[in-house]
Amino acid sequence: MKEQRLINIKSLVERNYILILLVTLGIFLRFFNLGVIPGPAFDEVYYPVFALDFLSGKDYFSVHPPVGVYLTSISIYLYSVLPWTDSLISTGFEIENLSSISYRWLPAVVGSSLTYIAYLVCLQIHSNKNFALLVAFYFCVDGSMLVDSRFGLINIYLVFFGFLGLLFFLRMIKTTGNSWHLLLSSLCLGLAIAVKWNGLGFLAVAVCFMLFLSFTRLRGYKFTTEEVIGEYSQRKALIPLIALTTLVYFAAWGPYFSKVGEMDYLDKHSQLLSFHAENTDEKTHPYESRWFTWPLVVRPMGYYFKSAENSMIELDEKTVFTSVHLLPNPVLYWCSFVAVIILGGRLMLSTAKLIDSKLIDSNYLFMFFVTLGYLGNFLPWSLVSRSTFIYHYQPSSGFAFLALAFLITELIEDKKQFGSQLYLLILIMICLSGFYWIPLQLGLSITSDYFYGLMWFKSWI
Repeated sequence: MKEQRLINIKSLVERNYILILLVTLGIFLRFFNLGVIPGPAFDEVYYPVFALDFLSGKDYFSVHPPVGVYLTSISIYLYSVLPWTDSLISTGFEIENLSSISYRWLPAVVGSSLTYIAYLVCLQIHSNKNFALLVAFYFCVDGSMLVDSRFGLINIYLVFFGFLGLLFFLRMIKTTGNSWHLLLSSLCLGLAIAVKWNGLGFLAVAVCFMLFLSFTRLRGYKFTTEEVIGEYSQRKALIPLIALTTLVYFAAWGPYFSKVGEMDYLDKHSQLLSFHAENTDEKTHPYESRWFTWPLVVRPMGYYFKSAENSMIELDEKTVFTSVHLLPNPVLYWCSFVAVIILGGRLMLSTAKLIDSKLIDSNYLFMFFVTLGYLGNFLPWSLVSRSTFIYHYQPSSGFAFLALAFLITELIEDKKQFGSQLYLLILIMICLSGFYWIPLQLGLSITSDYFYGLMWFKSWI
């Protein structure tokens, strides 16, 4: 029995060693020197402080729903009960007395798991292992998600719950009558919205995709692979998905209102809506960027910066910078943006043919889902008047990674030499780009000359 288990484990590792290596790399990148950058840094002056207020029973005002603060509270509390750490009472619930690891370890865990979740999502929407591994690789090395996984912030929770919700959603529409997938999808999508309202983009993707499937069936369109679509997805799941997601969102406010009895849902949401709709700063934030610049990496964000003299480098006194920038992998962002444009163009051409043939294949469904996911999370930002930042692009970038992996997979399977050379060139450039800019993402100490060498454009500084 024991020998059989060992054989099964060995077989599992042999079949999935690349995925295991990617997940391991993701964990290493997110936990390496996690507590070296002193905290609080950047918006850690908000969320961990709110978490401490919540744990101590104080009221606080956040411009976002409460789930991000709950998770930060859990992170701090669990760290404080470890035998080698100080208790929360001994810290006086003051952020200056906390180890920065206490509010950073959980985002690192969640960010690490995204590599595997992305892999599973890909197997549901396009059952090609090479494609799924490429997407997992992109999620692993993306500088934007990497940096936000190493700080006590809440953006990574939004991406995590959003894609996890879509994973269960895709399983739901491929399985007839599986209520568990409906419940889990609603739970995750509701939590994504309860982290930040822009989590609505993930729910919109699910709803619009189901409406598309229902509409095409009613209009007499046929699917080349019927197993892709379960009847359950159109006939029974749409209204329950919306209702349950809404219920989860409002239920998520329960712990907050249990501490603040004098406020109700209407008052709180009126405050949040007022902030997001009317709060336009007269002075612009130094790192703000317009939504249409995000795919081009025009304006990354500085999270931390420190300058010091170091006389040990080449026996000469040189200025050493320790800096953390939320700088996506530029090659990955640029290539994935081009891939979305190409995929969108192919979708339009395929739609014209589909109208005549009334036949929908799995590739069309994939292109529709990815384009819908990208635009559904990206275009709404064009309506936002307050300051916006490049980290808001993270949900859309995930769908762009799917588009790029899909096109590269086609090149891999192309028997022509040009295709194989092109995909190798793209992968090598992404790897070199990630290695080149990793000091700015991990907060490694580098000379000022090296730092300015990494800043290719004035807008990056």
